[in-house]
Amino acid sequence: MPDDHAGMFAPLTPEETTAGASAAPGKTTKTPIIPVPADAPAMEFRHPKHGEPSRYWPYHDAEGRLVGYVCRWDLTDDAGNRTKEFLPVTFCDLGNGKRGWRSKGMPSPRPLFGLPDLLARSDALVLVCEGEKARDAGAALFPDMVATTPAHGAKSPHLTDFSPCAGRVVVIATDHDEPGKTDAKGKPHHPGRDFGDTVAEMARAAGAVEVLHLPPDRLGAWLWRDGERVPRTDPLPDGWDLADALAEGWTAETVAALRSAPAFLSPYGTTKPDTPAATDAESKEWDWPFRLMPYGVEKRIDRVDRETGAVTIEWRWICSRIEVAAETRNTDGTAWGRLLSLTDRDGRAKEWAMPMSMLAGDGTAYRERLLEMGLVIAPGRFPRDALHEFVSTARPGVKARCVSRVGWHSGAFVMTHTTLGDPCHG
Repeated sequence: MPDDHAGMFAPLTPEETTAGASAAPGKTTKTPIIPVPADAPAMEFRHPKHGEPSRYWPYHDAEGRLVGYVCRWDLTDDAGNRTKEFLPVTFCDLGNGKRGWRSKGMPSPRPLFGLPDLLARSDALVLVCEGEKARDAGAALFPDMVATTPAHGAKSPHLTDFSPCAGRVVVIATDHDEPGKTDAKGKPHHPGRDFGDTVAEMARAAGAVEVLHLPPDRLGAWLWRDGERVPRTDPLPDGWDLADALAEGWTAETVAALRSAPAFLSPYGTTKPDTPAATDAESKEWDWPFRLMPYGVEKRIDRVDRETGAVTIEWRWICSRIEVAAETRNTDGTAWGRLLSLTDRDGRAKEWAMPMSMLAGDGTAYRERLLEMGLVIAPGRFPRDALHEFVSTARPGVKARCVSRVGWHSGAFVMTHTTLGDPCHG
């Protein structure tokens, strides 16, 4: 008796295998249609969990045609902390003749935000910010520049087309990175610097004539209280950016007043070529890692890329403006000190002949005196150590003689508030 069920277990023929594969259900395809067709409906994307976005930003190509959106949701987690989520949204071909708005990234290379405006304002500096919200603030605070951002901020600037920056001056506004912060694996975490480094590299490769840096502490070093600009005494929060500056009271007018200061914008990073060590005969200028700015003292930090050996320079604010005006000593050539000059927050100029002996300890005594005089020192160990180094190693070109009483001293008559005769004699 033949087995009528034997065929049930026979191997499938090639035709049956092909038919089965084509009939199998698969994932819905989502292929962005670039640019968005003119007959596409308005974007009304809803997140399955978060609903409608809090804000969204449209991206356009060079001809002004819509390419897609970046949407933002402002959220609160279970612990009550404010969080945010971003998603790209594009108009997609869904297959089988269907189309619609879906969460799908714009294909690379992606356009810079506000590309038509960037191209139209060909003489303006290009201000590249980290994210759309910071870009909006940058446009408000620096109206003479054309503000832009790569889609998704610091996450993927390398997927953006920076060719419109050719022949332009580019200014990179980086977010603040909390010093010493690490990621889950214990590695240094500095997304602001990583973003700036990538944008600088992309802009230079695209042919930018100059790449400048707007560090966060240019504005973040100050706060506005009752219409008055005062130094910030607490550290900048991690991630602080131009949107925070706008929220803290900065305006285009107050920014313009500060921008007149020298080196408000500095070249972004500097790669130092390998050179042999200088000899005494070369008499090279001493490389002092500090600079005086109208708003304070900054220390240079050289960061070395372990893979390339390139050195990127970062300047960090340590205190309000103070100068080592002169070296001091007595008539016997002892009791050396530093003549320190500062201006307090009321605009009053002050001087103090600080004994060098006060540098022998941890510096608490002289810092207390300077704080009492009105100096503002950034919190933390790094600013304290940097101030100590600044005062200790400064090389003023002037020497002053200190005396303990009024009267004649080496050809000059010293009074309480003035000196008669030749104070430089001897």
